[in-house]
Amino acid sequence: MWFLRRSRPFAITFLALVGALLIPLSATAAVETFHRFEVDATASYVVKQDCADGTRVSTFVTVTAGHEEESESGVATLDNDFLSVALRGSDCNGFLNDRGFGTSEFTFSPSLQTASASGTLTTFGGRTVTVDITWEGVGEIETTNNTTTFTGFTGHFQGKERDAVATGTVVVDGETFVNGSTTNARIETLEDTNITTGA
Repeated sequence: MWFLRRSRPFAITFLALVGALLIPLSATAAVETFHRFEVDATASYVVKQDCADGTRVSTFVTVTAGHEEESESGVATLDNDFLSVALRGSDCNGFLNDRGFGTSEFTFSPSLQTASASGTLTTFGGRTVTVDITWEGVGEIETTNNTTTFTGFTGHFQGKERDAVATGTVVVDGETFVNGSTTNARIETLEDTNITTGA
Protein backbone atom coordinates (compact mmCIF):
# COMPACT_ATOMS: atom_id res chain seq x y z
CA MET A 1 0.00 0.00 0.00
CA TRP A 2 2.86 2.39 0.81
CA PHE A 3 4.28 1.72 -2.61
CA LEU A 4 0.97 2.49 -4.33
CA ARG A 5 0.54 5.74 -2.41
CA ARG A 6 4.07 6.80 -3.35
CA SER A 7 3.94 5.72 -6.97
CA ARG A 8 0.73 7.49 -7.93
CA PRO A 9 1.95 11.03 -7.15
CA PHE A 10 5.23 10.17 -8.80
CA ALA A 11 3.41 8.99 -11.94
CA ILE A 12 1.29 12.16 -12.06
CA THR A 13 4.39 14.32 -11.68
CA PHE A 14 6.16 12.36 -14.39
CA LEU A 15 3.23 12.70 -16.82
CA ALA A 16 2.96 16.41 -16.12
CA LEU A 17 6.66 16.82 -16.87
CA VAL A 18 6.38 14.88 -20.13
CA GLY A 19 3.33 16.95 -21.10
CA ALA A 20 5.20 20.19 -20.40
CA LEU A 21 7.99 19.03 -22.68
CA LEU A 22 5.58 18.05 -25.46
CA ILE A 23 3.62 21.33 -25.49
CA PRO A 24 6.48 23.47 -26.85
CA LEU A 25 7.15 20.85 -29.53
CA SER A 26 3.52 21.00 -30.68
CA ALA A 27 3.53 24.81 -30.65
CA THR A 28 6.77 24.89 -32.60
CA ALA A 29 5.36 22.53 -35.23
CA ALA A 30 2.38 24.86 -35.72
CA VAL A 31 4.53 27.89 -36.64
CA GLU A 32 4.47 28.67 -40.37
CA THR A 33 6.54 31.28 -42.17
CA PHE A 34 6.12 32.85 -45.58
CA HIS A 35 8.88 34.89 -47.18
CA ARG A 36 8.83 36.79 -50.46
CA PHE A 37 11.67 38.84 -51.93
CA GLU A 38 11.48 40.79 -55.19
CA VAL A 39 13.85 43.11 -57.05
CA ASP A 40 12.51 45.44 -59.74
CA ALA A 41 14.66 47.51 -62.09
CA THR A 42 12.59 49.88 -64.23
CA ALA A 43 13.53 52.16 -67.10
CA SER A 44 11.24 54.42 -69.13
CA TYR A 45 12.18 55.98 -72.46
CA VAL A 46 10.47 58.40 -74.85
CA VAL A 47 11.32 57.58 -78.47
CA LYS A 48 10.71 60.19 -81.20
CA GLN A 49 10.24 59.04 -84.79
CA ASP A 50 10.05 61.07 -88.01
CA CYS A 51 7.62 59.38 -90.37
CA ALA A 52 7.54 59.37 -94.17
CA ASP A 53 4.41 61.57 -94.23
CA GLY A 54 6.25 64.35 -92.39
CA THR A 55 4.70 63.73 -88.98
CA ARG A 56 6.67 63.12 -85.81
CA VAL A 57 5.38 60.57 -83.31
CA SER A 58 6.32 59.54 -79.78
CA THR A 59 6.58 56.01 -78.45
CA PHE A 60 6.83 55.40 -74.71
CA VAL A 61 8.93 52.35 -73.91
CA THR A 62 8.95 50.93 -70.36
CA VAL A 63 11.20 48.04 -69.39
CA THR A 64 10.87 46.25 -66.06
CA ALA A 65 13.25 43.44 -65.18
CA GLY A 66 13.94 41.68 -61.94
CA HIS A 67 14.06 38.67 -59.71
CA GLU A 68 11.45 37.08 -57.44
CA GLU A 69 11.70 34.31 -54.88
CA GLU A 70 9.33 32.81 -52.30
CA SER A 71 9.59 30.22 -49.56
CA GLU A 72 7.20 28.60 -47.11
CA SER A 73 8.64 27.45 -43.77
CA GLY A 74 12.10 27.46 -45.31
CA VAL A 75 11.17 25.51 -48.45
CA ALA A 76 11.66 27.39 -51.72
CA THR A 77 8.51 27.60 -53.87
CA LEU A 78 9.59 30.22 -56.44
CA ASP A 79 12.90 31.39 -57.94
CA ASN A 80 12.56 33.35 -61.16
CA ASP A 81 14.12 36.15 -63.23
CA PHE A 82 11.54 38.09 -65.23
CA LEU A 83 11.23 40.73 -67.94
CA SER A 84 8.36 42.89 -69.20
CA VAL A 85 8.19 45.52 -71.92
CA ALA A 86 5.38 48.00 -72.58
CA LEU A 87 5.07 49.97 -75.84
CA ARG A 88 2.56 52.84 -75.81
CA GLY A 89 1.75 55.95 -77.79
CA SER A 90 2.20 55.97 -81.58
CA ASP A 91 4.57 54.77 -84.23
CA CYS A 92 4.56 55.52 -87.92
CA ASN A 93 1.81 52.92 -88.42
CA GLY A 94 -0.57 54.63 -85.99
CA PHE A 95 -1.72 54.06 -82.41
CA LEU A 96 0.43 51.66 -80.40
CA ASN A 97 -0.43 49.82 -77.18
CA ASP A 98 1.40 46.52 -76.75
CA ARG A 99 2.99 44.59 -73.91
CA GLY A 100 4.94 41.39 -73.39
CA PHE A 101 6.23 39.24 -70.53
CA GLY A 102 9.10 36.78 -70.39
CA THR A 103 12.26 35.74 -68.60
CA SER A 104 15.66 37.37 -68.47
CA GLU A 105 19.19 37.00 -67.21
CA PHE A 106 19.12 39.43 -64.29
CA THR A 107 21.75 40.51 -61.77
CA PHE A 108 21.78 43.14 -59.05
CA SER A 109 23.84 44.31 -56.09
CA PRO A 110 22.30 44.33 -52.58
CA SER A 111 23.31 48.00 -52.27
CA LEU A 112 21.08 48.75 -55.31
CA GLN A 113 24.15 50.28 -56.92
CA THR A 114 23.93 48.19 -60.07
CA ALA A 115 21.56 45.92 -61.98
CA SER A 116 21.52 44.41 -65.44
CA ALA A 117 19.06 42.52 -67.62
CA SER A 118 19.13 40.83 -70.99
CA GLY A 119 16.44 38.78 -72.66
CA THR A 120 14.02 38.37 -75.54
CA LEU A 121 10.23 38.15 -75.42
CA THR A 122 7.21 38.15 -77.69
CA THR A 123 4.48 40.72 -77.07
CA PHE A 124 0.74 40.09 -77.18
CA GLY A 125 0.77 41.86 -80.56
CA GLY A 126 3.33 39.40 -81.92
CA ARG A 127 6.38 41.70 -81.79
CA THR A 128 9.79 40.28 -80.88
CA VAL A 129 11.57 42.51 -78.36
CA THR A 130 15.18 42.09 -77.25
CA VAL A 131 16.44 44.00 -74.21
CA ASP A 132 20.00 44.62 -72.98
CA ILE A 133 20.09 47.25 -70.23
CA THR A 134 22.24 48.14 -67.21
CA TRP A 135 21.25 50.34 -64.25
CA GLU A 136 23.54 52.50 -62.11
CA GLY A 137 22.09 53.66 -58.80
CA VAL A 138 22.32 57.35 -57.88
CA GLY A 139 21.49 59.20 -54.69
CA GLU A 140 20.40 57.77 -51.37
CA ILE A 141 18.36 54.64 -50.72
CA GLU A 142 14.85 55.30 -49.41
CA THR A 143 13.64 52.61 -46.98
CA THR A 144 10.08 51.80 -45.90
CA ASN A 145 9.22 49.49 -42.99
CA ASN A 146 5.76 48.31 -41.92
CA THR A 147 4.85 45.73 -39.30
CA THR A 148 1.38 44.24 -38.86
CA THR A 149 0.60 42.20 -35.75
CA PHE A 150 -2.54 40.48 -34.53
CA THR A 151 -3.29 37.25 -32.67
CA GLY A 152 -1.42 34.42 -34.33
CA PHE A 153 0.16 36.58 -37.03
CA THR A 154 3.13 38.90 -37.48
CA GLY A 155 3.91 40.41 -40.86
CA HIS A 156 6.88 42.60 -41.71
CA PHE A 157 7.34 44.48 -44.98
CA GLN A 158 10.50 46.30 -46.01
CA GLY A 159 10.93 48.24 -49.23
CA LYS A 160 14.10 49.89 -50.53
CA GLU A 161 14.24 52.18 -53.56
CA ARG A 162 17.01 54.04 -55.34
CA ASP A 163 16.96 56.32 -58.38
CA ALA A 164 19.11 55.13 -61.26
CA VAL A 165 20.43 55.84 -64.71
CA ALA A 166 19.54 53.10 -67.20
CA THR A 167 21.64 52.56 -70.33
CA GLY A 168 21.17 50.06 -73.12
CA THR A 169 19.15 48.95 -76.11
CA VAL A 170 15.62 47.82 -76.87
CA VAL A 171 15.21 46.21 -80.29
CA VAL A 172 11.70 45.63 -81.69
CA ASP A 173 11.33 43.29 -84.69
CA GLY A 174 14.95 43.92 -85.63
CA GLU A 175 14.64 47.71 -85.40
CA THR A 176 16.51 49.51 -82.63
CA PHE A 177 13.92 51.53 -80.73
CA VAL A 178 16.17 52.51 -77.82
CA ASN A 179 19.92 53.04 -77.80
CA GLY A 180 21.00 55.28 -74.96
CA SER A 181 20.36 56.38 -71.40
CA THR A 182 17.46 57.62 -69.29
CA THR A 183 17.29 59.10 -65.81
CA ASN A 184 13.66 58.00 -65.56
CA ALA A 185 14.75 54.78 -63.90
CA ARG A 186 14.97 53.11 -60.50
CA ILE A 187 15.99 49.95 -58.66
CA GLU A 188 13.91 48.69 -55.75
CA THR A 189 13.50 45.69 -53.49
CA LEU A 190 10.29 44.47 -51.84
CA GLU A 191 10.47 41.97 -48.98
CA ASP A 192 7.65 40.35 -47.01
CA THR A 193 8.13 38.06 -44.02
CA ASN A 194 4.99 36.60 -42.42
CA ILE A 195 4.88 34.36 -39.34
CA THR A 196 1.66 32.53 -38.48
CA THR A 197 1.14 30.57 -35.27
CA GLY A 198 -1.74 28.29 -34.42
CA ALA A 199 -2.79 25.00 -32.89
